[in-house]
Amino acid sequence: MAVTLTLTDIDPGTTQLYAFGTVQLSGNYPSGGDTIDWTQLAKQITVRGQTLESSMTDPAYGPIQASFTVQGGTPNQYQMQQGAAANNWKMRGYSTGSAGAEFTGGAAYPASATTDAITFAAQFRKLT
Repeated sequence: MAVTLTLTDIDPGTTQLYAFGTVQLSGNYPSGGDTIDWTQLAKQITVRGQTLESSMTDPAYGPIQASFTVQGGTPNQYQMQQGAAANNWKMRGYSTGSAGAEFTGGAAYPASATTDAITFAAQFRKLT
């Protein structure tokens, strides 16, 4: 898997869960974007002992919305495309240092991307 998500915190809202974490990129960047599998968060536990598992019991319950943000470092940008299920979202990467060109499909992620401090924020339905 070229995109690894690590859950760091959950804010249990009244009707929705807000999940936060880190993103690690590795391997090659596929043409058209890399797959994001939100179900990899289902078994992870935050430092405060919280989980998203209850919102992932039905794979159709992917995030309502999500975003990746670079915390300092390079000016790379990451765009999310919602999938039909929690395990097939797409992340497209762009290097703003080269006029916003998308990462090269089929080539290794640029070194600037694999060393970016990338975080995510995602909003999930809260199952009752």
